[in-house]
Amino acid sequence: MRYRLHVLGLLSIGLSAGHLRAQSTSAAQLAPLCELQTQISQGEHRTVRVEGVFLAGLEGQYLVTSGCSGRSTSIEFALKSHHLWKQLVELSNRTSKKKHVSGDGDAVLVVFEGEFYGPQAPDPRLPEAIRKNYHPGWDHNNASMTKLIVNAIQSVEVLPADHPCASPKSDPKQWPCFQGENRD
Repeated sequence: MRYRLHVLGLLSIGLSAGHLRAQSTSAAQLAPLCELQTQISQGEHRTVRVEGVFLAGLEGQYLVTSGCSGRSTSIEFALKSHHLWKQLVELSNRTSKKKHVSGDGDAVLVVFEGEFYGPQAPDPRLPEAIRKNYHPGWDHNNASMTKLIVNAIQSVEVLPADHPCASPKSDPKQWPCFQGENRD
């Protein structure tokens, strides 16, 4: 009898673990950043795992991707674990540290997990004519129409020189994937 209970207990634990693993793998799939930036509805938000190019500087922190040039996602950190935080800071400040200055950081290829927010809805108290034409962004420049609150950093690596978002050697201050927001 005791043996049956033991086997039954192990079986139920195994089934529960398998169910949890199946749930986490569906949430663990990478969501295409460009698709999120262009298709998420106003006022909508989703829990996502997303890859992109992280840019940090005095003006803010952004996530961009190739194929969606001109679109950026404003980044806020609400980390549940500081795993890879130090590495992200070190990689994004490589050039600034060498020059002993503070400013725009280096681009870093990352995978973040968190809450992705679509465009904000304008204040309902505004007159209708203004609400139709007013599109508030998530950053102080109103440049990013989407926002990601990062709960976990899953991957951090130097942006390869051949990546489509890498800055050209002729102008290292220019980022091809970050040229201001294109609004439809």
